[in-house]
Order: sequence, then C-alpha cells, then structure tokens
Amino acid sequence: MKYCFLIITFSAIAFCTAAQIVSGEVTYNRKQDWVKIMTQMPWMTEEQITRAMLNFGKWDSGDGINYTLLFNNNQSLYTQKEEDESSGRYQGKQSKFILHRDYKNEKVLDWIETLDKKFVIKDALPKNKWKILNEIKEIEGYLCMKAETFDSIRNRTIYAWYTDAIPFNGGPEGFGGLPGLILQLDMNDGECMITATKIDLAKPIEKLPIPKKIKGKEVTMAEFTTTINKFINECMEGETNPYWRIRY
Repeated sequence: MKYCFLIITFSAIAFCTAAQIVSGEVTYNRKQDWVKIMTQMPWMTEEQITRAMLNFGKWDSGDGINYTLLFNNNQSLYTQKEEDESSGRYQGKQSKFILHRDYKNEKVLDWIETLDKKFVIKDALPKNKWKILNEIKEIEGYLCMKAETFDSIRNRTIYAWYTDAIPFNGGPEGFGGLPGLILQLDMNDGECMITATKIDLAKPIEKLPIPKKIKGKEVTMAEFTTTINKFINECMEGETNPYWRIRY
C-alpha cells in the first residue's frame, strides 16, 4: 500500500512538471566487474573459477568511465565524457562510441568502433520489451521504478531504474522506451552498472552536437548485431572471453 501511494504521488508530480522539462544533461558512470563476467563463461570449470577469483579477485573497476547523455524534446546523444589530465581521470584515446536516438521519428544514427572496424549504424529505432516490476528506489534524489528486459545476443538480463519525474523515454547505452528517463542500468546482477551521478535539467540543450562527418562502414542494426553475434559465438566455441574485444 505504501509503494502504491508513493508511485501515485510520484506520477502526479511528474505530470505537473512534464511541460517544463524539455532538455537536460546527465552524467553516467559505467563500471564492469570483470571477475563476474569471466566466471559466467559457460566453459569455466570450478577449478578455473577458483583460479580466476584468486588471480583477479582483487581487481575492481576503479573509477569507471563517465558518459554524457544530452537530450532535448525527443532526441538524445550519448557519448563518452571528455576528461582532461588535471581531473585525474584522463582515459587517453578510446574507441568511438556515439549513440544518437531520435525518438520522435523512431530513428537511430550511431557510430561504433569495435573489432578494429568503424561502423555507422542507420536504422529504425529498436524497441525493447520491458516488464515493469514492483520495486522502487531513489537515485540522485529521484524516485525510480524498476523494469526488466533480456538481451538474447549477450545472454543477459537487464534491469533499468527509471523516473517518470523526468518525462523523457531515453537513457544510457541506447536503451529507452520506458515512461521516464533511465537513471541506472544493471546488467546481469552487477556485471556491468551504469548509474547517473549528475543530473542537470537547467542547462538548455537547443541543438545536439551531432558529429557531421564520421567515416565508417554503413550498416543496419540487424547487420551490426549479426557481426557481434558471430564474434561471440566464435569466441564461445574457442573458449575465449569475447568481452575483452567487444562492449559488454
């Protein structure tokens, strides 16, 4: 009963503020637990898992990597956050990973560098099949509700925590389609966590800084997925962790 009251109150507040929120910038921190990912490989024996825990158990994901989501009206742009050396978080050169989502026109325009290739993905907006769960928690001052979907390519369950107090149906890593902004993604119970650490709704985003010229092989979402799926299957057959080379 308490949860129902909170959700009703939360939705009412969101309805009142929806007309005012048209743009914003969200910083997300992305962390991967390499030990968890490694020990979930299907060929790993108990002995190999124990050895991995001993060899890599002291590993952690450090400070993680920061990403920025810019959005206005029905569009978003998700990119790695530029860090300078003075911040102590300088990452050096990273593989290209830029995701543009046009929710109004249901289009995707992404630039992804992986497997030593550069891909330009142009296609219709993919739609995740979400199941809304009866759980809530607070993230950065926003009451969030939980939803679940499944990624059959990487064989992982993904939990999203979203807030309808920010009425934008996008989120990090290209995920969206929920009645509110996604503030956290939990992939396979902590194997990878993407969490909002800063939310700025006062910053006007009149135009997204979409790159005009990026070279790469133009493919559809299905073609790109086929490439990734083939690589994962080959690695699994060869008992090699594919996520040393592709994004988890």
